[in-house]
Amino acid sequence: MNGKTKYISRCGVIGMMAGFFLQQPAWAQDSLKQETIDIISTYQPKLRDAAKLNLTAALPGVDTARPRMAYQVPALNLYFMYQPVPLKPLALGKDSLNALQNNFVKVGFGNYQTPLIQAGFGSGRNEKYNFGLYGSYTGSKGNIKNQDYNALNILASGTYYSPLYEINGSVGFDRNVIHYYGYDHTLYDFSKGDVKQAFNQGTIQVGLKNRTQNDWALMIAPRAKFMIFTDAFDRKENTVVINAPVSKQLLEDFYLRAEGVFDLSTFKEGDQKQINNNVVAIHPALEIIKPGFTLHAGVNPTWTNSKFYLLPDIVNESHLIRKKVILSSGWVSYIEKNSFRNLANNNPFIGQYPPGILNTRVEEKYTGIKGTLGSHINYNTKFAAVTWYNMPLFVNDTTVGNTFYIRNEDQLRAFQLHAEIGYIEEEKFQLRLTGDWYNYNKQNTEVKPWHLIPFQANAYAQYTVGKNLHLNANLYALSGSWYQLANKDFAKTKGAWDLNAGANYDIGKYINVWVAANNLFNTHYQRWNGYPTYGFNILGGVMIKF
Repeated sequence: MNGKTKYISRCGVIGMMAGFFLQQPAWAQDSLKQETIDIISTYQPKLRDAAKLNLTAALPGVDTARPRMAYQVPALNLYFMYQPVPLKPLALGKDSLNALQNNFVKVGFGNYQTPLIQAGFGSGRNEKYNFGLYGSYTGSKGNIKNQDYNALNILASGTYYSPLYEINGSVGFDRNVIHYYGYDHTLYDFSKGDVKQAFNQGTIQVGLKNRTQNDWALMIAPRAKFMIFTDAFDRKENTVVINAPVSKQLLEDFYLRAEGVFDLSTFKEGDQKQINNNVVAIHPALEIIKPGFTLHAGVNPTWTNSKFYLLPDIVNESHLIRKKVILSSGWVSYIEKNSFRNLANNNPFIGQYPPGILNTRVEEKYTGIKGTLGSHINYNTKFAAVTWYNMPLFVNDTTVGNTFYIRNEDQLRAFQLHAEIGYIEEEKFQLRLTGDWYNYNKQNTEVKPWHLIPFQANAYAQYTVGKNLHLNANLYALSGSWYQLANKDFAKTKGAWDLNAGANYDIGKYINVWVAANNLFNTHYQRWNGYPTYGFNILGGVMIKF
């Protein structure tokens, strides 16, 4: 193809195509001349590549050159007479706690020729040790002949704190003089020396307790007590009591506890044969202490009176409502030792100590509710079934009647109801009511539970007026108890109410005046048959603190 064909315009091509369609019928009569068009290339416009700048950020180089600075200090041309005091650290202030009033002397006097002397002396605050000395004396002369008594008590105690142990000890002496005035004064006329009884007791006690846990995490607190008890009729009893408690924390809430108890006594009256009364026991227990739940589960293997007892020791407390309602229940059993000293402390008018007396085994199954109401009220209730085996009961002698024989009750059963409620408002006001009721429903040996009180209650209140006046009152109520007559018949003592009240007033910091009134109802009730109490008595005095 010649060069002429290469430059055919686009308009010419379009015109030729239009003529082709318009003259199509004529192609059948006469065909057009054939031509060929070659397209060498198509036109494709392109943009020129743009030039791009690539920027990279970089920190300037660190200038490590050390600048040199020149200073010009002008000469000091002023002179001052005052020279500043050099700085010194201030000393720590002294202890702001007030000095303790560790010592006091209290004296008073009242009707029934009643003197009262009390004194106490202490060592005060000390990180290494503390000690104290206490003594008291009182006595009265009643309206009934030989209705006299006096009591003397002396006690010295102290504690030493080493880095690992707390060592404590005490020495005491008690003397109580009474008279057997519970006879028929129309039939008998005894002198004071004929009916005088004097109990003397000397006590030495030592103890040890570790302050920090050792490598085995054991807590130990052994203690030993030595007692000598005598009376005016050549009776003497020596007692040694050793307690060795040990506890170990097994897990966070689990504790293993054990205690060995050795209570050994020997009694001798004149030239008679010596009587031994021993109690040996081991108290292993596992304790679980969790928030709202406590369980003490153990057994008490015990040997006494030549017999072996495996006694239960199970106590549980479960919070039904946290700290407000706590269910408390348990099944416990233990031995009450009927030594001469314990019986005389219970009834000081016993005439003799029987040679074949047995110790009392007590078994108690109980349940109850206790807790708090608000921030001021707390309460505790308990219902229990109690059984005493070999319970000592007291019966007037059949001759003069001013001493008591001891009768052994093989088995005594009772239902017990205990209730108490208290209210406390800081140190300003306190009130507490307690009561115990026993329904003695079965005894095997004796006709009645002689001289056991079925019901007794106590109400105590203390109130502070301002800061200096302190008032207190105490109301006792007790029901009558059964006693046996000389003809083997029986009767019952009368119930009684006994109200005591007192007040003391602080005069300054070191002097206090006080007054105490007892038996405001002036009732001569008899806790023990034949022994009426004192009537209304009042005494007052002063106490000096320093």
